[in-house]
Amino acid sequence: MSGSTAWLIAGALAAALALALLLVQLAYRAGRRRAPEGPSSRLPGLESGASAHRRVRLAIYVVLLAAAGHAALLAWQADASLQRRQAETEAANLAGMQRMHSQRIGRIASLLGQLPGEQLASQAELRAVLERAERDARVLQEFLYAGSSRLGSALALDAAVLAGWEETRTALYRQAEALLQAAPQRGSARVATLQQAVEPALLAAERLVLALEQATEARQRSAVTLAKVWAAATVSLLIALAVIVAEPTARAVRSQYLKLATQARELERLALVAELTTNAVMITDGRQRLVWVNEAFSRLTGYRLGEALGHSMAGLLQSQPTEQAALARLHTAVQAGRGARAQVLNRRKDGRELWLDIDMQPLRDGAGAAEGFVAVAADVTERRRAQADLRIAAIAFDSLEAIAITDAAQSILRVNPAFTRITGYSAAEAHGRVVGRLLRSGRHEPAFYEAMWRQLSAERHWQGEVWNRRKNGQVYPEWLSITAVTDEDGAVANYVAVFTDITQKKLADETIHNLAFYDALTELPNRRLMRDRLGQVQASSVRHLRPAAVLFIDLDHFKELNDTRGHDVGDRLLVEVARRLQATVRVNDTVARQGGDEFVVILPDLSETPEQAAVDAETVAEKVRAVLTRPYALDEHEWHSTASIGISMLYGNEVSLDEILKRADIAMYEAKRSGRNAIRFFDPATHAAMAARIALEADLRHALPQGEFRLHYQLQVDQWRQPVGAEVLLRWQHPRRGMVAPGSFIALAEDTDLISPIGHWVLREACQQLRRWADAPATRELQLAVNVSARQFRQIDFVEQVRGVLESSGANPRLLKLELTESLVLVNLADTLAKMQAINALGVRFAIDDFGTGQSSLAYLTRLSLDQLKIDQTFVASMLGSHTDAVIVQTIIGMAKSLGLEVIAEGVETEEQLAFLVRNGCRRFQGYLLGRPVPIEQLELQLAGAVPAEAAD
Repeated sequence: MSGSTAWLIAGALAAALALALLLVQLAYRAGRRRAPEGPSSRLPGLESGASAHRRVRLAIYVVLLAAAGHAALLAWQADASLQRRQAETEAANLAGMQRMHSQRIGRIASLLGQLPGEQLASQAELRAVLERAERDARVLQEFLYAGSSRLGSALALDAAVLAGWEETRTALYRQAEALLQAAPQRGSARVATLQQAVEPALLAAERLVLALEQATEARQRSAVTLAKVWAAATVSLLIALAVIVAEPTARAVRSQYLKLATQARELERLALVAELTTNAVMITDGRQRLVWVNEAFSRLTGYRLGEALGHSMAGLLQSQPTEQAALARLHTAVQAGRGARAQVLNRRKDGRELWLDIDMQPLRDGAGAAEGFVAVAADVTERRRAQADLRIAAIAFDSLEAIAITDAAQSILRVNPAFTRITGYSAAEAHGRVVGRLLRSGRHEPAFYEAMWRQLSAERHWQGEVWNRRKNGQVYPEWLSITAVTDEDGAVANYVAVFTDITQKKLADETIHNLAFYDALTELPNRRLMRDRLGQVQASSVRHLRPAAVLFIDLDHFKELNDTRGHDVGDRLLVEVARRLQATVRVNDTVARQGGDEFVVILPDLSETPEQAAVDAETVAEKVRAVLTRPYALDEHEWHSTASIGISMLYGNEVSLDEILKRADIAMYEAKRSGRNAIRFFDPATHAAMAARIALEADLRHALPQGEFRLHYQLQVDQWRQPVGAEVLLRWQHPRRGMVAPGSFIALAEDTDLISPIGHWVLREACQQLRRWADAPATRELQLAVNVSARQFRQIDFVEQVRGVLESSGANPRLLKLELTESLVLVNLADTLAKMQAINALGVRFAIDDFGTGQSSLAYLTRLSLDQLKIDQTFVASMLGSHTDAVIVQTIIGMAKSLGLEVIAEGVETEEQLAFLVRNGCRRFQGYLLGRPVPIEQLELQLAGAVPAEAAD
């Protein structure tokens, strides 16, 4: 094969490969342009994944094809080169054989001339050599001339060399033939001629061998050049493949990888959303068998992942569509590979109803064929129930009861016809108005509405009687029920108010009530209601240990008025008497008509002591008697009347209601017997007590000037029974009565305002005692507690009194402790705070005495400058036998600790009580177990250890 032929073949192959690459590129681009656009997707890169894969695969095939073609061509070239080298070697050998044949022909011819006897043998050998030379020459000619299949192309030999070789060879062969055919006699001449032809033939053969060698070298150089050209073509082809195929493919692969990485992250997020969503997410295969469900599916249905996989959703959940149309629509869409949505009634694993709102959408492969479904299901069970409730509510909305629905701001959203009928406002007039402002009557105080909304906020419901105003201004009563409707987060979204007009009902109830319990003439409670209220007062007296009183009033000479002026005038007098009685007594007192001209007044919650309670009752009776003696204007005539009043005191339930009324009636007759227009008590002992009280008051006024008061001290100790101080207690050493207990005269001193000078004397004596104790190491740190009465504390100059006593006595203020009662501090709290702060600034400490027996409040405890709480002895006495009192004691101790206050228990009389108090954290004690109230001399002996605390008296 010539060099030009190789160049043509190489160029053709390169062109074919370039054309193939161009066609591939064009086909890819045309395929992209013709590719149909499928449905939109959240992951568009996945839709181009198949085409990118085909492009990469096609690029690989092209590269492999090019490499295979190039390898085949190189193999073919190598084989052809081998064959040419073999042919060239054979041609060179044949050319050398031609020279050898020429030499042998010359040698054999020489032998023919020298050995005539061996001519026949030599002629045979010559003929054989000649035939061999002819045969080799023909073979060589096939190599040397164009058209030889073994060399593939003609060798580039010099024509003169070939011609010389042909000419000399032919001449030699012709002379040899002539020699063989010549007669023996002419043999010598022919041999000489042959010898002459041998040398040119040898020389021509030599030149041919040389020419062949040169041609072979030229061909080899051409083959090297061609190999270099093929190498360059190969490099160019590879570069072209890299530029045209490999680089775009690499870029496409990298772009696809980045897309896939992005899509993988998005798929992870989608998977996380699918797992965390509250809705059930399900994926099925083409046969609608579940292949994946999320956690919400298991939570809603009760089926775990392993139980659900492989089942159809309808079969697993026992789906029961209530509407055949919805079932048919869902089935048709699934069969057609379309999306569908429907609400389906299912069953949970435990058999309970489960309404699911299912949205099914097909999953498609790259070719757009449906290969399954993805379904998102929301639990709408409660919504369906709510819708059913709403349908029922819509029916109830048109009831005879008025209904108003508001938003969270109380603006009306909707009302029913009954609302318009009752209030007079149409739906259009009411819409957007705040219901409270639209209908408010003004009869209720703001506190009423505040309490209503507090209950609504706490309990989401309120009902009760409300007075509202119609559109025409008429005020009417209604029974109102308000319910707060909350959303999923528990916040109020709406209020539903349902009310009925109870005007007629109230009128009927009021009429019935009045007829049953009130006197038709005076509108006062009648005998029946009076007895009921008297029973309530008696129960209250038992509960609170407060006396009460019953005033039985009878009008004097009332019969004369009826007889002279007529019963109508008498009725007007009774009405006026009823009016005056109601205006005279307190709001919580009861004025009732017993019958005829008799009235009853019930006075509850009088003073705690029987003596003072009797005084209170007598005071009210005097007011009543005075107001009833004023003239009456009756029928243009003035009438004067008086009243006889009997009083019966009520102490608990010691007597029955009938007995109480009977006693009051007897006392009233006693007043009449005494001359009318008088007041009498039923119980003679009450008069005796009042007389005794007056005598005691007279003596009390002289007690302080005459030095009859004494101070006793009761020891206060800590948990180790070490003295920490004492309480100063007042005693009255009466010259005739002997030692009078404080309970007998303290209240009287309070009422007569004698308590202020007495209290000042006690405070001065206590401070002087503290000063005396300050000189002794054993007593210098002891504290003294002094009780301060309400009247004494309320004195304007009380702070100055305390300051003056401290300065005059020189006592250490921090060792003085003033004990106040709970009732004292709660009266005029601002004044109490100011005085306590001023006294506290002096260094004096404060304690609350008898804590727990009054109106205990954390509010005032945190505001007052307190240092100590004193547990009342009634709780200490009963705490071991009463769980309630034990809890109260524990609570007081705990509360005091929380507030940083010291706590002391009084009335400790047994070791068991002391142990209980210590166990619960109390660290200060006072009581008979630890020391009785004694004069200062005995107390100091106790402190010195000379007299045991239990023996001191």
